[in-house]
Amino acid sequence: MSGDRELIVLPNDTAKPIIAAIDAAGASLKIKMFLFTDPTLIEAVTKARKRGVDVRIMLNPARRSGEAENVATRKALEHAGVNVADSNPAFELTHEKSMIVDDSVAFVKSLNWETRNLTETRDYAVVTR
Repeated sequence: MSGDRELIVLPNDTAKPIIAAIDAAGASLKIKMFLFTDPTLIEAVTKARKRGVDVRIMLNPARRSGEAENVATRKALEHAGVNVADSNPAFELTHEKSMIVDDSVAFVKSLNWETRNLTETRDYAVVTR
């Protein structure tokens, strides 16, 4: 893809384009994520908050089985001052994975922010500017 769209293919492209976008955020990050446990991405998001970026994250609170994998991440993010909300309880789960940087760059992804999704599975992200 060219112009104002980009395709990220994982694991080939690694998490670098995602981290670079988080690092480049100057005003805001809006993230929706089903599973978010990768330490490198948690660190990048907390660093963005520490430098004054308004970070808002919506997490799916639990899987259908009741397994809640985002608990530790939620605590770490909230401790760093990140605004974390649960997805709408009217729906059994929210499987969306997206990020909007400074209201001008959008990532729509198939991948969860788990280390294995960044390093072991075939996943994709489309970036629009």
